[in-house]
Amino acid sequence: MKYQIKIINYRPYEHELFQKKLNQLGQMGYYCRDLSLISIFKQVNHPVYYYIDFHKTFGKNRKEKKADKEAFVKKYIKKSYQFIYNKRDMYVFASQQEKDFQINLKNKKDLIDNIKRIQSFCAFIASLWLAAFFILGSLYAMNIDTFLSYGITFVYAGLVLLCLTAVFRCFVNFYYTKAFYKQLAKKGQPLSYSRLSYFRKIYMICSITCLCLIGGGFVEDTFNAQEFTLKEHPVLTIKDLGINDKSELSTLQHRSFTVPHSYSVLESTNQPMLYTKEYQLHSQKSAKQLMEDFKANPKQYYCTSVKEDHHILYGYQNQKLTTLIIQKENRVVLLSLSFTPTPQQIQKMINYYK
Repeated sequence: MKYQIKIINYRPYEHELFQKKLNQLGQMGYYCRDLSLISIFKQVNHPVYYYIDFHKTFGKNRKEKKADKEAFVKKYIKKSYQFIYNKRDMYVFASQQEKDFQINLKNKKDLIDNIKRIQSFCAFIASLWLAAFFILGSLYAMNIDTFLSYGITFVYAGLVLLCLTAVFRCFVNFYYTKAFYKQLAKKGQPLSYSRLSYFRKIYMICSITCLCLIGGGFVEDTFNAQEFTLKEHPVLTIKDLGINDKSELSTLQHRSFTVPHSYSVLESTNQPMLYTKEYQLHSQKSAKQLMEDFKANPKQYYCTSVKEDHHILYGYQNQKLTTLIIQKENRVVLLSLSFTPTPQQIQKMINYYK
């Protein structure tokens, strides 16, 4: 026994594409007793015939609308049809026998009213605004730590593509809702279903790509972050600064497109703490640019002011030295301190990374 899983998400103006897909499944003997967004079709030993019709329910309240819907469905049930789907005033019925049935759109002028046209336009504007807000907002908030792994880069690319796909889908929906309205009112040309099929393929490919990028990105990011030992990559420790308190180390390394290697170390004791973040960039030019970014945005590393001296940035918080940022060739090291260092300790940190 064979099964097929299909995504059922068709708009009223896509009814011919929907009918074509159902016909293909029915000819191969695939049957689904209850269509939904994700539908499972089971293969049976006889052809299955699917039929689509439209009906806009009327009534002053929910009870009257429900009764109107049931009356419409009963007409088909009496003719040996099985009701399996209803969404957006589009109904799907199944039968084991082929019947002479065609959709009559002449009396379906009320399917697309002004409210649905306005809703499709508002959805397009909302998707456009949200996409612009996310893309521009994320570009404004980006910093060196945004893309420290390949996975996060893939996730971001997937989210951007998702926004653009939503805009594309909403625009197509707005355009074809308007065109379908004109067709029902006999004021426009028949819809081009070949072009609509092409647009739908683009939408499906983009949607699948989004899921792969986002899902795969999260998986890659999980495996990208790895611990390392001081033998594998030495860093300055509290003990090197003359503080002999017992400490605990927490290490993590990442790889990415923008930062080939990054290392972070948090060393904590009962009192002082030392956080080290090392960026190994593609070139010395990139390292200099990063230093300029750090200099221009002291809030990025929780400082209120910064001073520069020979490729070294001194970050202060309320006149207290809390951060040292040191550049050497293509490497930039950020040292964040929870204690006030002595001049000798400051020099040791500089000498170690210089």
